[in-house]
This record gives sequence, C-alpha cells and structure tokens, in this order.
Amino acid sequence: MVAQPPAEVITAEVKRLKEMSHQAFFEAWTTYVQGRTGQRSAPPPAVQAAAFRSPDLASRTLAAADRAAREFKTVVERGDGEPKRDYQARISVFRQQLQDARQPIIAAVEDLAADEIEFLAQLDDAAFATEWSMFIQQVAGSSRSGRDYVQGLAFRSIEVAPRTRALSDRMMRTPHEFLPQVENESGNKHQARVDQFRSRLEAELRLLQYALNYSVARWGRLPSAPNFRLQAMQLLAERFPEEFSKLRSAVRNDAAKARAEVREQRRAERRRQARPTA
Repeated sequence: MVAQPPAEVITAEVKRLKEMSHQAFFEAWTTYVQGRTGQRSAPPPAVQAAAFRSPDLASRTLAAADRAAREFKTVVERGDGEPKRDYQARISVFRQQLQDARQPIIAAVEDLAADEIEFLAQLDDAAFATEWSMFIQQVAGSSRSGRDYVQGLAFRSIEVAPRTRALSDRMMRTPHEFLPQVENESGNKHQARVDQFRSRLEAELRLLQYALNYSVARWGRLPSAPNFRLQAMQLLAERFPEEFSKLRSAVRNDAAKARAEVREQRRAERRRQARPTA
C-alpha cells in the first residue's frame, strides 16, 4: 500500500498549480502524464497526482486532459527524420498514459458532483434559479473555484435534471427575468445578450433532454419527442406578443367565418330538400 503524501505538501502543490496560467498548467499536466518531472524542484508524482485530483483543481485538470486528447500532436511532436511508425507508437503510448491519468480525475469530479447534487437539492426555487442562470451565463465558479464540470454534471443528473429542465423552459420564455440589468445598455446590446442567453440555454436543453430520455428509457419506456411546433409558438408569443395576438385573432375570425359558411350551406341544403316536388 502506497503511503499518502503529507497534507501540507499536497496543499503547497495545489497552491503552486492554482497560480499557474492556463498554458503553464496544461504543460504541467501533460508533463506529469508522460511521467516526466519537468523542473528539478518538481514534487514527486504521488504529490502531483493528489494535487491534480484535489477539489480545487479536479475540474481544471479534466479540462486540461480533454484539451490534451484534442491536441495530442502538439504534446507529442514528431522528431526530425523520425519514422512515421515510431511516431505513431509514441502517440499510442501517450494516449494510453492520458487515459490512465484521466480516470482518477473523472472519479474525483464525479464525487464532487454528488456533493453538488445535494447542495442543489436543498436550494429553494429562487436560489436554484440564480445558480442555474449563473451557470448558463458562464460565470459559475466565480465565487467557488472550478465548478464548471462539477455543476454541469449535477444539473444534468437524474436527481436534478427535471427541475433544471422546467426552469430552462421558463427561462426561454422570459429571459429578461433572469438576466442582470446593465446600466445605459442599448436595445441592440440587450437583445444580443438575450439571444446569447437563449443560445446557451438551447445547447443545455439538448443535453438535459438526453439525461431525461435516459431516466425514462431505463424504466422500459420510450421518451416522447419534443414538440418543436408548440415551443416555437410559445417563443413567438413571447417575442412578438402584439403580432401573435393579431394573428391569433385573425385565425380565430377566419375559423368562425368558415364555420358560419358551413352552417349556412347546411341550412340551404335542408331548405332545398324540404321544398315540395312539382
């Protein structure tokens, strides 16, 4: 059994990593993944492992791991004159190293998400709406470090997703209730913020739908398809209430006229049938 490094040593490493820029942190992570020590003063791998999966850094580490998976050719550069087969072999080794190093980080993030689910579940509606709207506006974590991945998992969890979905539908209809006021903001800039807010909501709604579909399907039921026509009508009614009201009245009047014409045709048909034949 490997001994756990002293807590004060891990705390110092967490502090060192937190103060790094995004690029420096990314390079520290990829150096650790490849088993290199980087600087001479770098702490032992066990200390780095504990720091990278700590509550303060787990989300940031997962983001760095995802970036490394996308940009692996910038991490593992091909040497001058290096045979392609050798280079591909080094890339395969790095991918395996990354996968192995990523698993403890995912476990740490999932543990944090479980705590976040409990936190969200005890919030009242107003506080829950504040947390979700902050997350949508990509400022979640400004007061609690590294909550983006964690909060995302919590909001989309089976326990929380139905509440998140209901609130998101309300936000789509009335985004002005949830966007902070900006002093001296022009109408065009405000509308741009509303459009951006709705765009982010739409992306999250797709993820929420997957979560809800899973929760329904695991009980042996098929999820119902979303009613896009009804959703579009609701959005039109919210964005253009006067025009929507006029159109609805016009359609209602046309339908009333059509029904009156049908009734008149039926009366005329009955009168013709009631006339005595010569």
